[in-house]
Amino acid sequence: MLVRKRRSAWKVWPVLGSSFFIYPALAQTVNVPAGLPPTVNATYQEVGMGGWTPPTSSTTQQISGSGSVVSTTTSNGSRTDALQSMYSQSWGYAAAQNASALGVNPDALAATCVVESGCRNVYTANGNSSITGAFQMSNGTYNEALQKALASNPSLASSITNTGVSGQQDPATQAVAAAQYLKDAATSLQNAGISNPTALDTRAYYNFGPQRGAQIATANDSALMSSYVPSNQLASNGISSGETVGQWKSSIAAKMGSAASSPILSS
Repeated sequence: MLVRKRRSAWKVWPVLGSSFFIYPALAQTVNVPAGLPPTVNATYQEVGMGGWTPPTSSTTQQISGSGSVVSTTTSNGSRTDALQSMYSQSWGYAAAQNASALGVNPDALAATCVVESGCRNVYTANGNSSITGAFQMSNGTYNEALQKALASNPSLASSITNTGVSGQQDPATQAVAAAQYLKDAATSLQNAGISNPTALDTRAYYNFGPQRGAQIATANDSALMSSYVPSNQLASNGISSGETVGQWKSSIAAKMGSAASSPILSS
């Protein structure tokens, strides 16, 4: 039997010329997004509501081939820490949408729920008080503000659970009443001489009522809170008798973060 030896197949590639050319690698510039929201919240259009886009901001860094940052740019928009906290809740976008429908800045609304409850839908009503919910409103204030909001924008009725007091435990519904109350506070402070009231300016109104709210908002920082608020209310809000208006405002601003300077009325 004849055995043939298998030959290996080789291909020889000719090299033309005696010189080799090495081309340098060109550095590339790429855009890397930075500062985008850490989570994505699905939104659903509420029946009867107009189109609405939540305020956003994004940052883009231009990075060279060596990895160094060439430039950083930020797009227009607003997204405070308080608003991020509210958006992290399942009802956050609906609450912001309802505020915008009333002409109230969602950042300012979010600043309020951060101070009141950490933007958590807590049930705190008891035998002595009806105050409850993410925006910590009493039944009377909630009902009055809600009816006023629905009168000014009837289309909101289709976006909330119900128009009765029982709807107060739904944060998106309570946000309608809270936004209206903040709008009323802004109007009151404008009449008191503050042209563009912020979330911090309206805090005393929301916390202590219209009369004291205007007094504290326009008071000197060195004035004592006890000059405007009864001792029992000071104690229930964790305010000492010797605390000044400036100190109180500073503590509230720290809780609100960057949203403290957000105007109540949206342009």
